[in-house]
Amino acid sequence: MARDFYEVLGVKRGADDKEIKSAYRRLARKLHPDVNPNDKSAEAKFKEISQAYEVIGDPERRKLYDQYGQNWEAAKNFGGGPGPGDGGFEFQFGHEGGIGSVFEQIFGGAGRAAPGGVRFGFDEIGPQNVDKVVDVPLEEIDKGSKRMLTYQTIDAARARDGVTRVPTTKKVEVSIPAGIEDGKKLRVPGKGSAGVNGRAGDLFVTVHWATHPKFRAVGDHLEVEVPVPFTTAALGGEIRVPTLRGTVTMKIPEGTQGGQTFRLAGQGIARLQGGRCDLMAKVKVTVPKRPSEDQRRLLRQLAELEGPAA
Repeated sequence: MARDFYEVLGVKRGADDKEIKSAYRRLARKLHPDVNPNDKSAEAKFKEISQAYEVIGDPERRKLYDQYGQNWEAAKNFGGGPGPGDGGFEFQFGHEGGIGSVFEQIFGGAGRAAPGGVRFGFDEIGPQNVDKVVDVPLEEIDKGSKRMLTYQTIDAARARDGVTRVPTTKKVEVSIPAGIEDGKKLRVPGKGSAGVNGRAGDLFVTVHWATHPKFRAVGDHLEVEVPVPFTTAALGGEIRVPTLRGTVTMKIPEGTQGGQTFRLAGQGIARLQGGRCDLMAKVKVTVPKRPSEDQRRLLRQLAELEGPAA
């Protein structure tokens, strides 16, 4: 049996959107395949948290999940939504429930009333939209890419005995524009679930920026931590800074401190409207782990010149 999505992300059912997003990002950074190469367990857990966030990270799907649990998607595809008192109808998912009972409740007979007293005629089965979420690496966000999505829809079809719902596997190529914002939705017309009239709803693809082992989004810019030898930080010099497209040279002024951040204009990720954001290079001062005898001797001389620590 699938685990509760709230349990998967480690949040309470009453958690707000910010808490859910924060929990997902924290786990994604820890479990992402790029951080755990060849670790099947981490890969499986990453898929599990992504599936959980795809549902409870979206307000509309979260409402359905809170009401129907693991059967939320079936309820959505079959027109589920508002419960009694909201002017809608309610699916009953007991220990004998599931998809079968949904068919019985809706399609057991022409014009049969659903629980709650609302009548559901065959001709009312209209097109439904489908929502999907994709995690896209920052390198692809920077230059744009295409993704082939394979998914199933529950389409309405007329059969000899009336209207049924039939699963349909669809493969759709989606263009990811360069610089698309994190969390932005793309609309693909006519690639959702079809109603009895043959017309289909739309496919909505939410694009998430995948966690990167080096870069992270900070406001409108990217940040990268760069190691700087303590001698270069003290005396000044040049270092190489990684970008999404290679490396660039950056000058380090004399007396640079650890944690100091330098702005590299136009070296960040692409913007949807054109151009690129900035890259913030955060200095991490490094010291030799195993200094040589010559290094030790020089460091002792430096320590004597500096005198005792204040």
